[in-house]
Amino acid sequence: MKLTKKYTPTQNTLLLALLLISFSLVITGCGSSKNVKKVKQSGQPDWILNTPVQPGFLYGVGSAEIFGGNEAGAAARAKDIARVELIKQISVNVSGEVDQEIKESMKDGVSSLTENLRQAVKSKVPEFTLTHVTQEDSYKSGKQVSTLVQLDVVKELQGLRRQINDLDMEIDNYAEKFKIEDPHGMSALRLVAPALVLVDQRADLQARHNALTPASKTSPLLTDEIKAFVALVYERIGQMSISVVSENKTNSNFQTALIASLANKGMRISTDGKSDVQIIYNLSTNNVDRGNTIYSHTSGDITIKDETGRVVKAFQAKTKGTSTDMKEAESRSIKKLSTKLSKELMSALF
Repeated sequence: MKLTKKYTPTQNTLLLALLLISFSLVITGCGSSKNVKKVKQSGQPDWILNTPVQPGFLYGVGSAEIFGGNEAGAAARAKDIARVELIKQISVNVSGEVDQEIKESMKDGVSSLTENLRQAVKSKVPEFTLTHVTQEDSYKSGKQVSTLVQLDVVKELQGLRRQINDLDMEIDNYAEKFKIEDPHGMSALRLVAPALVLVDQRADLQARHNALTPASKTSPLLTDEIKAFVALVYERIGQMSISVVSENKTNSNFQTALIASLANKGMRISTDGKSDVQIIYNLSTNNVDRGNTIYSHTSGDITIKDETGRVVKAFQAKTKGTSTDMKEAESRSIKKLSTKLSKELMSALF
């Protein structure tokens, strides 16, 4: 005989309530998932081997060893490494893109001189950092700590856009000042040279903005107006005339060789006594013969003055050239000195 269990009305109500609660928990669990599987059944988070993928977010994973029981220090290093991994995802070819954009803006102004200027500019551009990164999870296994960080792409793009707009306003102010004052000479160019750093920074931020957006929505790293301004500033800097003067009025052969080497670097040498930049040196060369090799040491003091006579840079120089021939050793030492001078001159603009 088949028996069918019957439930009282109160029991039926309780059973229905339990079913509704169970269903609600299932729905809530599905809705809260962000596609970031934090822990496998084994206990190790899935993200350690499989970086999460989710629209609108980027993820970075970093791991660091625990030394001397300092777990907090390891956790901090792991977080830093994870942030670096995030930056790498949006930094592919950024430096190359920026250099290409600037060189195209320079037009015919490319020379050894402007190459040194580019290096001086790049050394002053602030290091890029992400501002909308949060730590999502952390896991310790033995003597190692692993950390998962998340970048909110939408918020990061909004922040980058604000920074780019602010830089555009600053660059525009420099461009207006340049247009009004039409500067010539080192003292005047030093007032607008810092704008070149802002231009590099702007191009760098735009390249990273492009890396975070679909290809159909990318923008040029620099506007046409900024490119025209960059070309003009580089042109004026390239037109600066330079005079080279020995402080002790001796060793004319050395002076001639130094002037020739600087001219090969793209500098315009003044011979009429008037110049935008005056390089005053007090140098000596010491040759040492060691077997079949000549070591030529050039050392002394160098001062850089602008067209008003104001000292803008003073430093000590020390270079060495080697060869089996004395004249060749001296020549190599002087070439190294001219390279150092070129770099110092460009850094003096800032």
